[in-house]
Amino acid sequence: MEPTERPKLKKIDNAVWMMEQHDTMKVPAYIFANDNLIGKMQSDRTLLQLKNVASLEGIVKSAMVMPDGHEGYGFPIGGVAAFDAETGVVSPGGIGYDINCLPGDAIILDEFGTRRAIQSFSSSATDVLENDGITQLVGLRNVRLLSMSNTTISSSPASYFMRRKESVGIYKILTASGHELRATGDHPLLTDKGMVLAKDITPDSNLAVVFFEGTEFENNGSSIIFDGSSLSDERKHELVSRGLLPLTYDHPALPRLARLLGYNLGDGSIHVTGGRICVSAFGKEEDLQRIKEDIELLGFSANIYKRKRKSRIKTQYGIKEFDSSSAELHVPSRAFADLLSALGAPVGKKTNPAFVVPKWITESKKWIKRLFLAAFFGAEMSSPQVLSKTAFYMAVVGQNKNKNSVESGRFFLLQIAEMLKEFGIETRDVSVRREFVNKEGETYRLRLMIAGEDNLLKLWRTIGFEYNKKRKTLSEIACAYILAKRRLQNKRVEIASKVVEYKKKGFKLKELQEMFVSEISNARFIERAYYESCTPRINLTFESFEDFKKNKIFELESYGAILEQVISVSFESFNDYVYDFTVDNTHNFIANGCVVSNCGVRLLKTSLTEADVRPKIKEICDKLFINVPSGVGSEGRIRISHDELDDAVIRGVGWAIEKGYGTEEDKQHTEEYGCIPDANPKVVTPTAKKRGKSQFGTLGAGNHFLEIQVVDKILNPVAAKAFGLHEGQITVMIHCGSRGYGHQICTDNLGSMLGLAQKMNLWLPDKELVYAPLNTPEAKNYMDGMRCAVNFAFTNRHIIAHWTRETFSQVFGKSVGDNMPLLYDVAHNIAKFEEHNVDGKRRKLIVHRKGATRAFPAGREELPPVYRSIGQPVLIPGSMGTSSYILVGNQKGLDVSWGTTCHGAGRAMSRGDAIRKFNGANLSKELWNNKNIYIRATEPKVVAEEAPDAYKNVDDVVESVASAGISDIVAKLRPIGVVKG
Repeated sequence: MEPTERPKLKKIDNAVWMMEQHDTMKVPAYIFANDNLIGKMQSDRTLLQLKNVASLEGIVKSAMVMPDGHEGYGFPIGGVAAFDAETGVVSPGGIGYDINCLPGDAIILDEFGTRRAIQSFSSSATDVLENDGITQLVGLRNVRLLSMSNTTISSSPASYFMRRKESVGIYKILTASGHELRATGDHPLLTDKGMVLAKDITPDSNLAVVFFEGTEFENNGSSIIFDGSSLSDERKHELVSRGLLPLTYDHPALPRLARLLGYNLGDGSIHVTGGRICVSAFGKEEDLQRIKEDIELLGFSANIYKRKRKSRIKTQYGIKEFDSSSAELHVPSRAFADLLSALGAPVGKKTNPAFVVPKWITESKKWIKRLFLAAFFGAEMSSPQVLSKTAFYMAVVGQNKNKNSVESGRFFLLQIAEMLKEFGIETRDVSVRREFVNKEGETYRLRLMIAGEDNLLKLWRTIGFEYNKKRKTLSEIACAYILAKRRLQNKRVEIASKVVEYKKKGFKLKELQEMFVSEISNARFIERAYYESCTPRINLTFESFEDFKKNKIFELESYGAILEQVISVSFESFNDYVYDFTVDNTHNFIANGCVVSNCGVRLLKTSLTEADVRPKIKEICDKLFINVPSGVGSEGRIRISHDELDDAVIRGVGWAIEKGYGTEEDKQHTEEYGCIPDANPKVVTPTAKKRGKSQFGTLGAGNHFLEIQVVDKILNPVAAKAFGLHEGQITVMIHCGSRGYGHQICTDNLGSMLGLAQKMNLWLPDKELVYAPLNTPEAKNYMDGMRCAVNFAFTNRHIIAHWTRETFSQVFGKSVGDNMPLLYDVAHNIAKFEEHNVDGKRRKLIVHRKGATRAFPAGREELPPVYRSIGQPVLIPGSMGTSSYILVGNQKGLDVSWGTTCHGAGRAMSRGDAIRKFNGANLSKELWNNKNIYIRATEPKVVAEEAPDAYKNVDDVVESVASAGISDIVAKLRPIGVVKG
């Protein structure tokens, strides 16, 4: 977004600009940039964000941005700020986090499967907080949204609802099956590459989607359904005390009761044994757990029991004997039993008593009916399955009834059929078949059947299944499959129509076959379209449902949703309010069917020269690509438990060394010796741990890389000698971080900090610049978690360095791999307590470095002894295909910028724009043909988004910090091989 008023700057020195203190600023701000770089910062929100940082409570001396700086979230990337250790604050924006928005008509799914426009949720808030054009609606009543938790769709409470005006524009994203989402460019969407900003989504991106659509929300009225007058005083008092009486159509418990009643009529019972009454439900343990959650939310206790039993039943095919294991849920509460009974649940065996769909269900709005039907179908309906390669069986609901109850059972299924018609779903006539004779007498099987893919699609997308994970999963996959079939069939119909059209124009069959034969339309298909008038069917080579199902189950297990290709992305003007939720625990929700929601660098030295490596550059890069797992969402070679991960982030690289990765010498050459103290994994959520556990020991994608480089030029011989560098030497740079673990920790703290801002009435200069005073529990929890992320990153790079050495041993011999010492490992995104001189006095500060690097001079005790006399090595990676640099910290940098310098080239173009502008395959060829740089990446798109021209000129960046005097250049490195995730 373009700032409405650009802050005024004054050039005060070489590559140093000042923004004088004005308006809300508590201190001045400084920008380190030469004349080539300052213009870009003035064209976006970088300087406005810097002004906001200078407005935070407790900030000391100044706010700063480095020459590689650009617009970020809250803090600009490249931003630096120090706060008093007692009166200051900590901000996730100073390290990394985001809030983003959707237009008001975006459709949100709540926990009951109802569709509501996001703007309609504003009526659910108890308090309103206005702040600089941002409206926060807090204290949301009874708002729980469907969201993604540990790759499972579940419900989570929404704690905050935000609204702001958007005047620039939004992105419109369309998927193959018709999912359409509009969002601001900074709204993250779940893809196979992890969370990706809307502006970076491109055609051929794979977006996580949900095919279940649910039903429109409607106000249900406030009439009384049950007042408890038929109950004993004791039972009635018990229900009143739980807030369940009087039960009205708008009672918050009604949706759960509708769902529980539906399942009870299918696979549940109310029975009396020895004078005790119990409500029971039967099914798989994971499904009963969901029922248990609903019951407990109503205020009752429920227990699940597992048992093995021998069964012997009589069927029309004879006696069947089998062993089985089952799970049962018991609710030993007479009050709960009386409530369900009053709402329509039969007492005793359901094969005997007559029961119907209760009147209160038939008179409710469709979304309540959906809950009742979906739970009943979860218990009684057949699972989606095929009778041939691509054709689906009918969906069947069956019930057993004794002879005297056949008519009532038939009437019940007719009621179900009538409700289905309200959803546009047609059914076959109810069938009745005599089954067998048992001790109760003759038993009959009643069946209601739903046939045809149109009906099945409506059934699974609008009603679906509750309390049955297996059927819910299969119905999602079935919907995706049917829609994929239809897309292909529509394409074949289109081709057949063109054949007929061109035939009328005089084209011959052979000519049309040459024009239209493809993977989906062979010569015989063209011939039939030419001579016959028939509706094209799906081609025989179309993937079977069973094969499709296997692939989609993998996606569901990996991402919690099915992946679907994006077919178009466009940008459109927009001038209206946009909205967003903060969802507790998961920090994502489902909008229009789409799931929406610390790094550093190290350098290894070698004994090799370019002449040694050049002949084997492809081999070494290819082997590194194999040996070091990469790519967003990729899983590592290391398999660890949650407890082992906790141990690793507490101990840092010491944990890895104990496990056989790297050496003690590596530890001595790592910032904080590879372990920042006071990391506390107890504050890290299970979601973050799950992400970290699978990504431990992986490189990641985007701007993360392994790069083989040549020391091209030495510019500071004294420092170069101390660092063990010489011209022509081969080095390996590793750039990666804490992966999804660190990002999740950051976003997991957002809700608590927003709550604190509302509770303490904190003024936020920017909605994205949320913060917490350092003396609050919220700040402590965030710092404890952030330290875990930092140690994860240190350990991650340490392990990858170990595998890099092993790979060099494979290609060049063991003696080479054993002689690859670590120059240094330094963090890029971190907040740390440090002591600095302020106005002649020593003060303890918390220094935020976001996309900036610590650059301490000689003499600082934090440096390892080997560098204490020369100063800290600073590693500055360039963009792919351009130079990198090694700098050294100096005293002026300590005095002026808290011992901080730049961290890289800095983006000049968004990833999405880069993908649209550059061709990754062509770029790889150009770098090889023109610069002899070999690129090995997971896909061409990764190369495109990291194109050299998508970044600022790293030479300008490094020249700026050198001209400003805040760090000194030691050596220039030239890449010859790059490995990217």
